[in-house]
Amino acid sequence: MRKIGLIEALFASVVVATCAPQLNAATVRPAPVSSSPSTLIAQSIPLDGKPVYVLQNGKWREANLMGWSSSSDGVESYTITYLEDNSTEEDVGRDRIRTLAEAQNAGISTNVYDLSSQAGIDQMVSAHNQWRAKVGVPPLRWSPELAAYAQEWADKLLAEGKSYHRPNNKYGENLASAEQQQLSPARVVDLWGNESLDYNYANNSCAPEKVCGHYTQVVWGKTTEVGCAMARNNNQEFWVCNYNPPGNYNGEKPY
Repeated sequence: MRKIGLIEALFASVVVATCAPQLNAATVRPAPVSSSPSTLIAQSIPLDGKPVYVLQNGKWREANLMGWSSSSDGVESYTITYLEDNSTEEDVGRDRIRTLAEAQNAGISTNVYDLSSQAGIDQMVSAHNQWRAKVGVPPLRWSPELAAYAQEWADKLLAEGKSYHRPNNKYGENLASAEQQQLSPARVVDLWGNESLDYNYANNSCAPEKVCGHYTQVVWGKTTEVGCAMARNNNQEFWVCNYNPPGNYNGEKPY
């Protein structure tokens, strides 16, 4: 048996769930705001959910565009939300913003936003192992077999447009989904890992009304391998990670 819980967040729509039959969720919905109909200024970056990078205090930060406007003299500005801490900044000029393609071409970011390349796989495994290193458990290795198994389920979830666990799953499973934005492998894992703030190791429980089962699966000491997949269309994306051996058994601590 494994736990069931629900989490809701204020920004950018994301649903997360842990190994079957656990189900946890965080919902975030962007609210794009465009300029007034009278403006003739073209919007140079679409509000399409793709991440951007914004220069703030000399540092490039990953962000989502939440709104756009233009002044009477033709200067465009954006409302952005920084993904690191969900803080918002308004009236950000185009000169401070780089699209994902611009950021990658300029060497500002090496993040990828799918698992179609070795870089995406490496970032997914590295994100897991960073959380595991914090508690002193051995690193996970990538399993192509688990990844193929996860891809079957991710494709099914996208086709149905809803997130739920594979029934009778012999592996551990964490799920994440997003609407109108793109997640990176690291951000997916951090959504789960940040539940550590709500986990009490001493009594092996989550804080009241909180979810922590994704985190405990990520750092489950007896798990040795992970395989993940994602499926995406223009509006939604679903991420699935499967773990072998599975974790989150009642009465057992993760490490």
